[in-house]
Amino acid sequence: MQKLNLTDTENIRLEPEEFVRTLGKTLFVAPHPDDESLGCGGAIALLRKFDLEVGILVVSDGTLSHPNSVKFPKEKLRNLREKELIEAAKILGVNSKNITFFRYPDRNVPDKNSPQLDEAVERCREYLIDKKPQTIFVPWRRDPHPDHRAAYQLFNAAKSENQQIIEYPIWLYELAESDDVPLKTEVAAFRLNINSVVEIKQKAIRAHRSQTTDLIDDDAQGFRLSEEVLQNFAVPFEIYLKSFGNAGCQPA
Repeated sequence: MQKLNLTDTENIRLEPEEFVRTLGKTLFVAPHPDDESLGCGGAIALLRKFDLEVGILVVSDGTLSHPNSVKFPKEKLRNLREKELIEAAKILGVNSKNITFFRYPDRNVPDKNSPQLDEAVERCREYLIDKKPQTIFVPWRRDPHPDHRAAYQLFNAAKSENQQIIEYPIWLYELAESDDVPLKTEVAAFRLNINSVVEIKQKAIRAHRSQTTDLIDDDAQGFRLSEEVLQNFAVPFEIYLKSFGNAGCQPA
């Protein structure tokens, strides 16, 4: 099966920033605080630039980034990461009233193998019925992190027929195995021009200081986004994937 080459960016269609006007009311589903800025910060900033309604839903509590920190035990770390996300969202133009935290345990978001799957899908469905987004951004379905895959599974199951899904990669570039890579027969890739807001996106990413600096310095096994990884998200475009099941998206 032929796979998409997402590193050959020159051959991926580039959509102008005005593309976001077609999305309508939009929800961004982030498995952890920071995924919204890394994967979709440009799209969020552009939507707000055009005064379109944006919501952000954070699925997990993100507390396994520094599991051994004494200075930042679980609840304090959760609160810190949520505060960072609220700050990042403000930079991108999203008010805190449009942010929701589900607080599922980090690396334990219910997925297709979980006994809590049906309950979690229903929670997501009720959320979508309440918020009524027209477009839902979710992580790439096989992004190499269990919470990313679970987030896709939950919202793909919960969405209605008139809600479109757009997928975004985070760890696909760094950690993907062969079977994780998108196939040409299942999705089309496109780039979104975010040149006018790329500096805003970078500022939002840096607002997640617990993930980008040594703010938490008492956990030798603690997570930190390397500069090499951050460079993947410092370009004037974002890459998105759209299933051929979506209206208007057909194989080339």
